Amino acid sequence: MRPQNYMAQDDYIVVQATYFSDHDQDVVVNLYQPLIGPVALALYLSLWQTSHAKPLRSDRKKQTALMDLLGVDLDTLYDARIHLEAMGLMKTYTAVDQNGRYWAYELYRPVAANAFFQDDTLSLLLYDRVGQTRYDTLVQRYTIHTVKAAAWQDVSAQLLDVFQLTSVALPAPVVASQQAVAQKSLPEVTLSDGVGYDWALLDQLLSRSDLAAGQVAKNRSALAQLATFYGLTPPVLARHIMQATSPVSGQLAMPRLKQIIEQTYAKQRPHLTAKTDAPAAAPKAGGSIKLTAQQQTLLQQAKSTPPREFLEQAKHAKNPNLFVASSETRAVSQLASRQVFDNATVNILVAYILQNYDSVTQALIDNIANRWLGENVTSPEAALKAIDDYQAKQRKPKPRGGRPSRQEATPDWMKKDYQPAKETVSAATKQELAAQLAELEALRKEQGHGTNE
Repeated sequence: MRPQNYMAQDDYIVVQATYFSDHDQDVVVNLYQPLIGPVALALYLSLWQTSHAKPLRSDRKKQTALMDLLGVDLDTLYDARIHLEAMGLMKTYTAVDQNGRYWAYELYRPVAANAFFQDDTLSLLLYDRVGQTRYDTLVQRYTIHTVKAAAWQDVSAQLLDVFQLTSVALPAPVVASQQAVAQKSLPEVTLSDGVGYDWALLDQLLSRSDLAAGQVAKNRSALAQLATFYGLTPPVLARHIMQATSPVSGQLAMPRLKQIIEQTYAKQRPHLTAKTDAPAAAPKAGGSIKLTAQQQTLLQQAKSTPPREFLEQAKHAKNPNLFVASSETRAVSQLASRQVFDNATVNILVAYILQNYDSVTQALIDNIANRWLGENVTSPEAALKAIDDYQAKQRKPKPRGGRPSRQEATPDWMKKDYQPAKETVSAATKQELAAQLAELEALRKEQGHGTNE
């Protein structure tokens, strides 16, 4: 929601934090536009056109000019602004002087195309938005095919083969210029920062391991998602991180870590019997949402169980012979990583699918998740309400084609007590019929007599 102090009559200035090239613009149009939308893209490119390396007081303009340029209202401008901020393309600062409040829009170039696809967060967001076909096309667009080192011999000249340095020490003007042209680092784009997790304890547990410094901070978003999804405490997560750390480079291999955690979980399967012996106190349902006793028990389990364990329990409750396939784990993990629902709501969705199917598929998850997002489902209680509403709607009989059924009148001859009506014949009609019968009889005799001759 737009803050009240963000006004159309406020001034704004545009500041450059990095350079912006034609290739950067190509990356923004093709990779970022599906995520931020056309209005945010237009705002971003328009701000770059009016940006200054050293903005002056005379460069301040009213935000109404920016709104007129884009043809949008203030709420739309604010929405476009926060989309740019969320994707690390802009930072916004505010201050108040004698002329009133003004806003400083600090612009950042996008990450390089190769870095975009190597970033788990950005690549996942793009894949979810455009689908596999378009995603593969974009990957091919930015794929560079270099010379194969195995087939070619590198005969390139080295720096000192061509140039000669008269001094090794850098003079003061060179050092000053390096500091002057230094650019600010690009903002980090993450799905989750793991607020509430004991990162200090995790760092302490890993302090004497082979893990290189900064690896936890670099992978904090992905580590937070794994810890939440599997319900891992800092000691358990630290042990798995050590197993996935290279003793030579000290780098953490995230794919290897995910594999270790899933394999360990599969071997150490938690107790699968649902805790229904002593039902907990019924949680308070928000607003006008009324839950049955069965829904209250399900809600309590959904709120107190990590998604991976809940998936295992739900399948076991449906049929003790069923097992969790790797595709099911990936599908549920991907939904949890999108951060569109909290873990309890994810668990409710899993339980809903397993009521009607034996397996949780990506297609079922996407279908239901999109429907719930369209209905503004933001809590597990609201998810249960959405399920009830949908099932009630499905049970409601539908008229055939929207037209009332036609009631045909039953004819008299189909009725059980039907008796043919007896018609009365007049004397004149009887005489006429008798005369016709006499003529037919005479004709028959005449024909018969001719045949016997």
